Amino acid sequence: MENVNNLLDRLIGKLKEEKNLLIKSIQDAKYVDELVKVIEEKREILSKLSKFSKEDFEGYEDKLKEIEMLGRSNLTLAANNAQFIDEIFSAIFEEPQKYDQSGNISQQQKGLFNKKI
Repeated sequence: MENVNNLLDRLIGKLKEEKNLLIKSIQDAKYVDELVKVIEEKREILSKLSKFSKEDFEGYEDKLKEIEMLGRSNLTLAANNAQFIDEIFSAIFEEPQKYDQSGNISQQQKGLFNKKI
């Protein structure tokens, strides 16, 4: 079984690779399959790490903080990518009108940069 240090290093590497692929995948769909593969590899590493006790991670606080920072960064990138894609679809396909509780039509911003394409 691999030791904690090696697994943490591999996880940091996968998180950096994931960040790079998140940026590239919004530009070109050919990176999506590679991104999925990296996410699966990351999941396997996390599964192995889950078998260790809390005491096994003592002394690795810097690596754990880096992992936390990279994880949050990747989560933000993924959310921004999803929002960007949603905005593109909203600009292309007209959404049905929505009504609020008072019966008024609630207007949403349409299209990229508030303009309909």
